[in-house]
Amino acid sequence: MHSPIGQPKASNRPQTRGCGSINQFQRRIDKRKNGKKNTHLTEIIKMLIVEYHEVRSRDLEQQENSYSYSVNQAQDHHPVFSVQDAQGMDSNRGGTPDELDGLQLDDLLDDLPSNELDTSEPVVQPNRTLAEFLMKIDEDVQSNVDISDFMSFLEGEHKTIGRYSFPLSLVPTVERIISVYGDVSAPSLINSNVAGQIYILFCATVKEMEHLHLDQVSPEKMLKWRDAIKDALRINFNVEFAMNHLKKIARAYFCLAGRQVLQSIDDKLDALYNERAQTYERFQDCLADAEDFSGKSVSTGLFP
Repeated sequence: MHSPIGQPKASNRPQTRGCGSINQFQRRIDKRKNGKKNTHLTEIIKMLIVEYHEVRSRDLEQQENSYSYSVNQAQDHHPVFSVQDAQGMDSNRGGTPDELDGLQLDDLLDDLPSNELDTSEPVVQPNRTLAEFLMKIDEDVQSNVDISDFMSFLEGEHKTIGRYSFPLSLVPTVERIISVYGDVSAPSLINSNVAGQIYILFCATVKEMEHLHLDQVSPEKMLKWRDAIKDALRINFNVEFAMNHLKKIARAYFCLAGRQVLQSIDDKLDALYNERAQTYERFQDCLADAEDFSGKSVSTGLFP
């Protein structure tokens, strides 16, 4: 005589939701298949979904076999049957079928950035970086500029202008400074032999600015220019104009990234306008017909 086996109770959990959930997740992955940076992560999640589907199918098959065996063995009895035991699952196991038994792969997929965003372009935050760099320019720190930083401008013969002797390559720059700003060294009481090298480094800084474009500038180079200008200010040279110009260069440098992003957006807009024009050209012959039926039945015009 067989021991009593419980009559199977109807499970409140849907038994066929797994495939539907898998299809939903598959569609979500297909929408993200063009992603550049999340391809590897998407593939991992995809593998997890496939593995879950296989495990889920085995669980359902085991459940059906167990249920069939129990019914055959207890047709003449009034058993107490546990669906939990037939499924071989722990009733405390979290998650719903929609959550893939607690795996919550849906959340993982939702956490992936949308592929509609171009993640290859960095987020531009020039204001904060610029403010920090301008603070560095204003810092009163020890100068690290050296005559070796400008050797290409300092070789060859010299020419005396006023109290100072300058390399011939710097003479046009010195004369341009004097013609616009006057004798910037006039307020200084420092001996010309001592102040001469600082004056040369300052003029070499201006000379280098004349030779470089914005895309050739770097933060390190601007800090070197800062030191040369500040050295001249410390000995009371009237060169505040150069410091103001250096800050203008810094603002332009750190906003260059934003300018490049704006140019990229403009290029995309131009492409969209061209696409719109081509689309309009293809459909312009039938647009008037579509307008005739707008908000009206399609019999409109049939009986003039």
